Amino acid sequence: MAKVFVNKRKVITTTSDVVTEEVVTEAIRLHMSKLVKNYVESEDMYLSHHEVLKMAKKDSWKPDNRLVFNYAKYIVDTFTGYQIGVPVKIKHEDENVNEFVSSFRKINDMEDSEFEFAKMSSVFGHAFIYVYQDEYKRTRATYNSPINMFIVHDNSIEERPLFAVRYTFNENNQTGVGQVITNDELIDATFTTGGAVRFGERTQHIYNSIPVVELIENEERQCIFESVKTLINALNKAASEKANDVDYFADAYLKVLGVELQEEDASQIRENRIFNLWKNGDGALPEVAFLEKPSSDTTQENLISLLKESIFAISMVANMSESEFGNSSGTALAFKLQAMDNLARMKDRKLQSAFNRLYRIVFSVPLTTVYEDAWTGLTYTFTRNVPRNILEEAQIVGQLSGQVSEETKLSVLSIIDDPQKEIQRMEKEEEAMGDLETRLEKQKIYSDAELSESEKVIADVE
Repeated sequence: MAKVFVNKRKVITTTSDVVTEEVVTEAIRLHMSKLVKNYVESEDMYLSHHEVLKMAKKDSWKPDNRLVFNYAKYIVDTFTGYQIGVPVKIKHEDENVNEFVSSFRKINDMEDSEFEFAKMSSVFGHAFIYVYQDEYKRTRATYNSPINMFIVHDNSIEERPLFAVRYTFNENNQTGVGQVITNDELIDATFTTGGAVRFGERTQHIYNSIPVVELIENEERQCIFESVKTLINALNKAASEKANDVDYFADAYLKVLGVELQEEDASQIRENRIFNLWKNGDGALPEVAFLEKPSSDTTQENLISLLKESIFAISMVANMSESEFGNSSGTALAFKLQAMDNLARMKDRKLQSAFNRLYRIVFSVPLTTVYEDAWTGLTYTFTRNVPRNILEEAQIVGQLSGQVSEETKLSVLSIIDDPQKEIQRMEKEEEAMGDLETRLEKQKIYSDAELSESEKVIADVE
């Protein structure tokens, strides 16, 4: 019997070369038991459903604040916006290919899909794009979460994809439906919790491979805030306890010694905030004071500050809310963003690899207007979404004159998307200005000749 395994990199493999109901059943069981829990935990943290909200309730007379500092969402959104907030530019030397890619991207709203694809990968550690044909026979692509989709690989050293599974269970989590996607066909399937998978209708698809593309955040398939989950939970707990201490101090107990208070006297003190006490029989002075709880404010503040600093340092995502960011020069800003830029460069390579696989699938569709291997000529340009100092960039361009090509100089300017097109525009403007100067010069020569002729006529008349 073929076996199915899942390793620490969240890669599901099998020893089987054939896609059977038994193999799919075992794969789903492993996916649900070994992987889904971590995915749900990461999703909950991103959606502000943190552990502090799930802790046991305290006694009714105790303050029980539950504060959530959602740095998980901040890290994901900040990094994704920085890395791919500016849409990816995809170019090819062949204009026909450019037109095809542009049309495909418009139909599928790829600028938004790519952003969500990248964001989902940061939340879960990896994500998927599923390619299919709609009712108008147009090639479509949609992103999928690893909660309800996975790929099973063979057990070779290359770990080649063998098949993919997309499934969902109903409300009672007892039965479900989905698809098994192979290199050749789409298989409708039904699922039962703890039971077997049953294959249904089979349909041949038109792609040259499994029409599912995986984007990984890193080789370990860890979400971008995986290493700081415990720090975020500790920060929530520390801040919540600090809020509880504030409530304790706000509702401090009043201590009255040396005098006997009746219930009505205590009520009057609570309502009117007036004390009218006198000595008791032996002449002792009554003592009135609030009970004070030992303060740990300094310790708590130090802990909270340490946790915040550690979250940004370990996640390698910059704290953009720091005031010094707005006053930093280009060089200083680059140093502050260096760690996050390193992460972004790694993510660029993962995205480029995923895009290559995506367009290889898209270009393999029969009746496509471009040749199948055209994806090999695609180039991807990733632009960081950061504030730009145009004056500083212009000064750099001026200093580069005579040192580098015009295209290289123009690439320094963030306001120019395509240096080659900008050069073409400049050349056209120069040609137009040359033509204009030529016309003006001719007009001047003609006018001078007219003036000379007029002077001659006047002289003859005189």
